[in-house]
Formats: sequence, structure tokens, C-alpha cells
Amino acid sequence: MTQEMGRCAEEIRTCWQESEVALQRGDTDGANRAFGHAFEVVDTFPAIEEDDVRVLQFLCVLTWVKVSASLEVTGQEEEAHEARLQVFSLLDEMYTANPTTAGHIWPTSDFMRGFESEEAVDLVGRLYLLCSKAGRADSILWGRLFMDLDLRIHGDNPPTVN
Repeated sequence: MTQEMGRCAEEIRTCWQESEVALQRGDTDGANRAFGHAFEVVDTFPAIEEDDVRVLQFLCVLTWVKVSASLEVTGQEEEAHEARLQVFSLLDEMYTANPTTAGHIWPTSDFMRGFESEEAVDLVGRLYLLCSKAGRADSILWGRLFMDLDLRIHGDNPPTVN
């Protein structure tokens, strides 16, 4: 990942955090603004290198996963369903754009190197659950990536859930 892509990924991660804070305050408009900014960052990033394009695509997928989860929390089930469909559509686009490498490049912790974070672990875990519930063949890949990222971020001390 280039330095510019790293800065872009960090800005998107900040948007995820801002949306979470807004939702905790009950500010759905603030969460929508944060998501809108994340997609604006993706749309305006001048990705030149192929790896940057793949990272941008995946950050977009993770942002839609976050949107889906946020809509579920606010009780907007129909909109959450639409967001999940967007996730699946983007994943399918990624696979058809790179059919020979999709299964080998996308779901690896090396691919995620440079933007590993608590948020990324959470969103990849949610992506795994979405794909698994939908019966998608790629769910095992996202489950593996989740386990790799979780181990990389938390080591042998995963966070406890109350």
C-alpha cells in the first residue's frame, strides 16, 4: 500500500469512528454525514497502482458493512438489507474484475497490511457473518481473514465480550 493509500485508509477509518460516536449519541444525521464523507474519500482518491485500487474497493465494502450494521442498530431493516446487497454486489465486482487472483489476494492478512485496526477486525468479522448468513461460498475466506486479523491485532488476548 502506498503512503497516500495509507492516509486515505486512515481517513476512512476516522469516518467509521465518527459514525460510531454519532450513533451512540443518537445522531443519525451525523452518522450519515460520516458515511458520506467516507464514500467521498473513496470516490476522489486518485488510485494509480493496482494494489491501491483493490484496497479502495475493499474499504468501500467494509464501509457498506458498517452502514448495514448501523442501519440495523437504528431499526432500519429494509435499508440495512439494501446495504447488505450493496456489499455482495461489490464483492462480486471484485471477483469478476480479478477472477484468477480474487481468492488468493483479497482475503489475506498481507492484503490488509497497513490498515489493520480494531475497526477493521470488527468489520471483517461482520463481513464474514453477512456472507455466512447469505450462504455465500466466500464466507470461509472472510472468516479466515477475520481470524488472521484478530490474531494480529489482539494476539493471544482477544477482547472479552460482556
